[in-house]
Amino acid sequence: MAIRTCPLCMAKVPAGWTVAYSDGMECPGCKTRLGVADASRMLATFAGLLAAGLIWRLTRDASGMLSFVLPMVYAFLAYSIASPLFLMFTADLRVRPAEAAPEPAPSAANGHGGHY
Repeated sequence: MAIRTCPLCMAKVPAGWTVAYSDGMECPGCKTRLGVADASRMLATFAGLLAAGLIWRLTRDASGMLSFVLPMVYAFLAYSIASPLFLMFTADLRVRPAEAAPEPAPSAANGHGGHY
């Protein structure tokens, strides 16, 4: 399947939408509810963790006043950049199932609530 296309109408979905609305977005063509596939999310997470680990490894021997915290900050920034970028370029979209209507909360009219 093509990257970032609707599986029903083959309309292209913008790359920013796949990152910002990965859990639920509308297709620009047919207005179908779409989401990013779990496999794409896992690969993006793995790529982000790989980048974070590499950056941490490269910066862990830094010297200076903040040498104890800078490798972790750099690793966090690397993960925060690499994971969305990977998802932008490799996101596979799936049709999301229809969400069930929310059930109303039970009332206290059954004789068990509100009286002390």
